[in-house]
Amino acid sequence: MRLGPIGTFVPPTALTVAEATAAAGLPDAKARFYRDYLGFRDIPRSTGHSLADMLTAAGREALRGTDPRAVRHVLYAHTHEEADPAGPRLLDGVRAALGLDHAPAFSVGQMNCAAGLFALFLAGQVIEADDDESALVLTGDWVARPEQATIPGVAVVADAAAACLVGPGVPGDRLLGSAFRTYGRFYRGFGGADPDREREYTRLYAPALAAVIGEALEEAGTGLDGIRWIVPHNVNRLSWKGVAKELGLPYSQVFLDNLPRLGHANCADPYLNLASLRAAGRLAPGDRYVLAAVGLGATFGAAVLERDGGRDGGPGGRDGGPVDGPVGGPGSERGSDGEL
Repeated sequence: MRLGPIGTFVPPTALTVAEATAAAGLPDAKARFYRDYLGFRDIPRSTGHSLADMLTAAGREALRGTDPRAVRHVLYAHTHEEADPAGPRLLDGVRAALGLDHAPAFSVGQMNCAAGLFALFLAGQVIEADDDESALVLTGDWVARPEQATIPGVAVVADAAAACLVGPGVPGDRLLGSAFRTYGRFYRGFGGADPDREREYTRLYAPALAAVIGEALEEAGTGLDGIRWIVPHNVNRLSWKGVAKELGLPYSQVFLDNLPRLGHANCADPYLNLASLRAAGRLAPGDRYVLAAVGLGATFGAAVLERDGGRDGGPGGRDGGPVDGPVGGPGSERGSDGEL
């Protein structure tokens, strides 16, 4: 199983942390906390693109140069339970726009920000061991209501989408192992409904994420000393410092460059960050890395991959234009610092 080209779409407009938190009804002190302690700065928000527009743009970039007939499945991972307030036919329009009407589609939810990684695992289960068969994994959400704008005390949420083409014969990075673990007793998440559970979750967070990364590494047959990067979800820099310490890994090996400028794009984060690393040439052939994410509820997930020496992307940038700098997120791979 290989993870091939990644397409991304990040809206060209962004709010400051102060603007984003004010719109969510939070006081100035909260804005300073998210900015100065957790590492957030710019929060992309769509003003003229629907969720379908964002997913279609990311999918189109990921599929560039691919025969759509080879794509047998479409998996859409999302964090918000109500993926698109406009209606339940979201994927029908996206598939039609991408020429994928023939490909069955289903969504992956209930795992919040870990859903994107679990969709990668599921794609490997539904694809036959046939070099000509592939699946398109779509990830993305947008902030439709004020209560979705932040994860209290943890992150400021952005609008964005990412897509990747996966399959055994897709040119791209080889999936070596993955692991997921769900702790259902934390199903209430954050928000004050169960303060004792929230405190327990905070204590468990770093050890649990380190443990699931260790399980994925074991399945991959490699150790942490063979890993070039942890490619994370952009929750905040403080939590990742705790996880790095738990792992015994230098904090500098956690790729958080995008956190100040992209915010937390829910389950799209690992793919946005991987696109950036690829576009900037910061993964050499043979480098091994870990995609890692945690979803409230609580699901911890990790996947270990090995960088391929061949082609898996091309040019691209914000809104389909050229990449401006090392961020694959604002546009496409063809085209930082961070508890949750």
